[in-house]
Amino acid sequence: MMSYVRMLALAGLAALLMSCAVEEQQAAPTDPYYRVVTRWGRQGNGPGQFDGPQGLAVDSRGELYVTDTGNCRIQVFNRRGKYLRSWGNCGEGDGEFGRPIDVAAGLGGEIFVADFMLDQVKVFDRQGNFLRKWGKAGEGKGEFSSPVGVAVDSDGNVFVTEFYGHRLQKFSAKGEWLAKWGNPGPMKMSDGMMMRTPEGTFHYPAKLTVSPGGNVYVADAHNHRFQEFDRDGKFVRAWGEAGKWFGMYLDAVDILVARDGTIHVADAGNFRIQWLKADGSYLTEWKLPDAWEDKYRSPQGLAMDADGFLYATDTANNRIYKLEAVYSEEGGEK
Repeated sequence: MMSYVRMLALAGLAALLMSCAVEEQQAAPTDPYYRVVTRWGRQGNGPGQFDGPQGLAVDSRGELYVTDTGNCRIQVFNRRGKYLRSWGNCGEGDGEFGRPIDVAAGLGGEIFVADFMLDQVKVFDRQGNFLRKWGKAGEGKGEFSSPVGVAVDSDGNVFVTEFYGHRLQKFSAKGEWLAKWGNPGPMKMSDGMMMRTPEGTFHYPAKLTVSPGGNVYVADAHNHRFQEFDRDGKFVRAWGEAGKWFGMYLDAVDILVARDGTIHVADAGNFRIQWLKADGSYLTEWKLPDAWEDKYRSPQGLAMDADGFLYATDTANNRIYKLEAVYSEEGGEK
């Protein structure tokens, strides 16, 4: 039986072929899917083992950085999953972590880590040598209430989301405070109906990303939606609602915008990744094949390398997946 997604894709292709203004080479590809390239990791504290991995980042050399949250460290791998090095342990010192949640690769090889428990952003070089840090617990400028997401734009600006602070702050690469936006905005019931919260407000925001065009996309986790802003905090759009159907989310925790404008999201509560068009409409999904427990929800983090391969943390099962997003007329593994 032809899949619903394939039916929609073929219908779209037929419409394009009927238009004389569309050239043959511009015809939309059909039946997108995710293909598993490789996976690695298991429970433990040795090299290549994890305890609740969450955040991911790929640097300009193609090395993959993972926040091994429960082990209070960063692990680094090549794109084939080979272990390269690690740094950090549990503590409050400069090279230690309380609960590292997210990681971002900045300009010149600097690695930024959001520490949920210590309310800090810590910065290292590629080898794990400590460079600087900023932040403390609080609600003021440059203070944090459980930072959970970190991203860096092409100008070196650093964006940080706060889970309990329900906001986003913008800094220079050196930690100088530049701006903030957002305030609490939980979903509410009115006359038995769930009401959409105002644009620009958050309810436990999770991770975020900066698109190739410079806009900031935020996973508004407990509002089960995503929001897009320009780099100065001006609201652009929002999409999503709670549910299990295509294009719906349950605890949306991470987002990634590819160079072609398509979007990948970590729909953690539904144990899946969804692939979206640039306008936020649904293309396809991939579910974890053996998600067996609800620990932290899963998946939690996404990253993409220069060749377009997608990496995802499987937090519940303590491993990393490398996926390929594919357009094919034959279809494939989903």
